[in-house]
Amino acid sequence: MKILFVGVFDTSRKSTNTSQLVSFKRLGHEVCGYNYRAKAAVAGKGERDRDLISVVSAGAFDLIIFSKCDCLSEGVFVESKKYAKTCLWFMDPITTYSENMKRKTGLVDYFCCDKESVLLVAQKINLNSFHVHEGFDGDVDKACVTPSEYDVSFIGNLYGPRALLLNQINVPVKVINGVYGKEHAKEVSKSRINLNFCTDNDASDRVYKILATKGFLLSNDWYGRDKYFINGEDCVIFKDVEDLNKKIEHYLQNPELRRRIAASGFKKVQQFNRINWAKKIIELYDEC
Repeated sequence: MKILFVGVFDTSRKSTNTSQLVSFKRLGHEVCGYNYRAKAAVAGKGERDRDLISVVSAGAFDLIIFSKCDCLSEGVFVESKKYAKTCLWFMDPITTYSENMKRKTGLVDYFCCDKESVLLVAQKINLNSFHVHEGFDGDVDKACVTPSEYDVSFIGNLYGPRALLLNQINVPVKVINGVYGKEHAKEVSKSRINLNFCTDNDASDRVYKILATKGFLLSNDWYGRDKYFINGEDCVIFKDVEDLNKKIEHYLQNPELRRRIAASGFKKVQQFNRINWAKKIIELYDEC
């Protein structure tokens, strides 16, 4: 199959689109990546959109995948559908599923998203809307041989109630920002307990990346979690700050139990690697 993947690509694998494109290639597909942000930075948005339509019309593609592409004009979506089957991939939480993205959901042949809360809305706009786990990059999200340095860590930005919650934790928490790819995996491996705070009851790819790195995951709950991961067996879920403090204390005192849960989570999360993400996108192409 010949695929045009419209997204953001880099050499550091900071963008998930990079590993997604690689996964399509490993499945034997011919894939062309179009970096829509980089093109706009050079040529401007209007010229970028015209250039992209030109690429689409001349490329004889079977499938065009738009990864979010919130700043593309709707006309690009309309024109692209004349030449190939189109898919919109949306990985973000429901709070960023804007009216702009909703309109674009209705313009493509099928829509795929990582968050089940987004899916509930999208299905009212486009019947061909599906939940596909964003998952993890198996090339970089893997355990590192490194000594434990932190009892408890959180990797990510402190927005919303996160900072308030961290301030109520009884032990020091190492907060880590700006790490991606192998550096992210290394920091997970350094920590005895890896915290995760979900946004709008949805899990980010941090959940998958921590589990794939054989990290012990302590998180608040997210919508649909119980269909894939068992609390106390694959990860540990806290209810409130009091429960969080109790569980931090308990699992710091029980390293063998931590290792057993982390090993089970690692095994369960393998079904959500990027290769399987790419396979699912192709399966849905055939179904639609």
